[in-house]
Amino acid sequence: MISYLINCKKQILKNKKFMKTILSLSFILFVSASLTSCIKSVDISTPSNNNAISGSWYVSDASYYDKYGWFSYDPGLPGVFNFYNDGTAQYADNTGNMQGDWYSNLITTGYYDRYGDYRVDSHKDFSISVSGNGGYVDLVFDDISFAGNTQFIATYYDGKSIQRYTFSRY
Repeated sequence: MISYLINCKKQILKNKKFMKTILSLSFILFVSASLTSCIKSVDISTPSNNNAISGSWYVSDASYYDKYGWFSYDPGLPGVFNFYNDGTAQYADNTGNMQGDWYSNLITTGYYDRYGDYRVDSHKDFSISVSGNGGYVDLVFDDISFAGNTQFIATYYDGKSIQRYTFSRY
């Protein structure tokens, strides 16, 4: 009888150890599954041409995002940008022409996308710098994404809000 009780006690201890292991693994799997989140993504086809930005564009919308939502504003850029394959740029409005350059690089950093979501992955930045006739335009964007061949959206974070410029083909 005593040997039976000892065997039962050993079996119970083995089962407790086994149950602790199962519970620990279950907990780890549950926590891992809970921490894995779904990412909303929209597949926007980007033109395959590396020089997709070449051509004439105007700013069709500008908006900023803060804790209250998106708000449109006038960026003060009523003219037309011309981006050339060689990296040169021109801006023309009713005050005259400005000359300069543009560039875009594939980078991997943190940025806010066109929806205001923070991401860390590979994306393209975009910069425009033109001057002339006593004026200048310097725009530096953290991200640029194309919406087909007729529109692209560029965003940057200024420390307080997310700025979003929509460029449309002219």
